[in-house]
Amino acid sequence: MDDKNSRSEILRRAGPYMGLGTMFAAAIGLGIWAGYWADGKLGTKPWLTLAGALAGLGIGFYNFVAVVARRPPE
Repeated sequence: MDDKNSRSEILRRAGPYMGLGTMFAAAIGLGIWAGYWADGKLGTKPWLTLAGALAGLGIGFYNFVAVVARRPPE
């Protein structure tokens, strides 16, 4: 295998994992934002922010495990 094919093969195999960190951070950030917004509307500070952070953490972790557990393409 020449150098160009080797690099493209590596990128093809790494592709599904390249956005995991961003996806994880976005899920947590969106959960915190939604909880903060709801706290402002309902006056329940800081409880919905904490619940949103935990929900975002759970969703982010679930997505992470789902991508990692998937069998890599051959």
